[in-house]
Amino acid sequence: MRIKSNLFKSLTILILSTTITFTTFAQSKKINTSLSAMDLAKQMECGWNLGNSLDARDNWSAQSKKFPFNQGVGSEAVWGEEITTKAIIETGIKNGYKTIRLPVTWCNHLVDTNYTIDPKWMARVKEIVDWSIDAGYYVILNEHHSVHDDMSNPLKHCEGYIVHTGDEKESKAFLQAIWKQISETFNDNYDEHLIFETMNEPRNSAHEHCWNPQPKSCKECKADVQLLNELNQLILDTIRASGGNNANRFVMIPGMGTSISTALADYFVLPKDSANDRLLVTVHLYPLDAGGTRNGSHHFNSQTRNEIITNFRLLDKKFSSKGIPVVLGECGASRIGGTVWEGNVQKQITDYVVTYEDRLNCFSFLASQTGKYTMPLLNWDCGGTDYMATIDRKNCKVVEAEYNAAVIKAWQDANKNPAATNSSIEDESISLEHITAWDKTKVSYDEKTKTLNLKGSWQGCDIWLGSKDISEYSNLILKYKATASFTVEVRYADENEGKKSKAASGTKTLKIPLDKSKKVKQILFMSENSASKITFESIVFSIK
Repeated sequence: MRIKSNLFKSLTILILSTTITFTTFAQSKKINTSLSAMDLAKQMECGWNLGNSLDARDNWSAQSKKFPFNQGVGSEAVWGEEITTKAIIETGIKNGYKTIRLPVTWCNHLVDTNYTIDPKWMARVKEIVDWSIDAGYYVILNEHHSVHDDMSNPLKHCEGYIVHTGDEKESKAFLQAIWKQISETFNDNYDEHLIFETMNEPRNSAHEHCWNPQPKSCKECKADVQLLNELNQLILDTIRASGGNNANRFVMIPGMGTSISTALADYFVLPKDSANDRLLVTVHLYPLDAGGTRNGSHHFNSQTRNEIITNFRLLDKKFSSKGIPVVLGECGASRIGGTVWEGNVQKQITDYVVTYEDRLNCFSFLASQTGKYTMPLLNWDCGGTDYMATIDRKNCKVVEAEYNAAVIKAWQDANKNPAATNSSIEDESISLEHITAWDKTKVSYDEKTKTLNLKGSWQGCDIWLGSKDISEYSNLILKYKATASFTVEVRYADENEGKKSKAASGTKTLKIPLDKSKKVKQILFMSENSASKITFESIVFSIK
């Protein structure tokens, strides 16, 4: 009896062991190592962001919080969005989207000083990832808001990270710790449909150049852009060290601020990778300036069109044409105005509202350019049904279904037939709405009549362009009427003084040759020995 009993126990253990082994094998998914990064990008097509949900956090003041700070799973609703459901997730893919980006903030979910992520929070993130995978999406999982605009200095332990050389030790410790845990949770049970993104809009948030680093003239910026390369390398190494599918998982890499200009800069380099053909570059673009800065064109015009063409042509030249995909991880434009704090007063913003027609024309065109170069395009969705919403999460339906379908179709059509996609630069009119007077007691400008009054000798104003690529343009052409001659100066980036041209009085056309090898910083207008009244008809960057 005893022998028989032991034999039964042995057989039972053997059967259970076999069952457990089989179950583990069944749950494990083998990553497709033969799939190239460009093939992956082609399959990702268009998508949307589950924004303001898993990335939402208490708007803390760094000085008033004790870290580690665990906000709990309730943080998902702290910005007023719907609690995410499986039905919400499925809505996007039922309406033509192939990719979903899941922005996640981790620094508000730590349970100890070893950067341990709250297991309940990790389980909630995993639940939504699994719903997305089961629905058929390609899923982008990232680190989103652990760098923020109210960081303390020096950085507090467990507060997050910042791309600042004085805080690199804490930043590296935080990022390495959270990515180690993310990599352990999301590994062999997830194939190539799960993509990691190292950071979202990384930057030295307290620095004046945080969105536009100037490493040639600023020592701090020079050190910070190098540090970002190190952070990307550290995170990638941490992911790869976890082994399994993560040894070959696709990973998205951002430049400073995840901007196009920083990705194109010489100082941005992709990390060295132990895997082959597994990296993608990620950028963000809000071409109609819907972020509330109130300085954008707000209309889809020749300037916006040409900037889109130039930006994605350059991204293709540096990355896509060499087999490195570029993902437009965020884009969008607001339907209605929002609010902004000016001191202690909250004011309504109305001047960055973008019409349906402008949005349709702009983002259909943007989709055609990204589709041409096989660059996946993802709408930013901040919930609700206004602002930049893609999915009505309360009613589980697409907001503006025809608009979204048109954008998806534009991407697909351009990707199928890139040679037929129009990417020709046109003459570009410069907006005359934002001429800045140096001394308003001596200079005035009427936006309605486009009339500039230079009341005294050597007084002036300028149009700021930042660092505008002019490689496609030969001349700057001014059409105007002036009561007296005046001076026009084209000033190039990294130059304190530019080329000056004399504009004669009368009704005239002035053609100024451009140095196509440089980028234009600003255009200045100055009176000469006497006052001048100038009415502009147009200022155009001309191809011929």
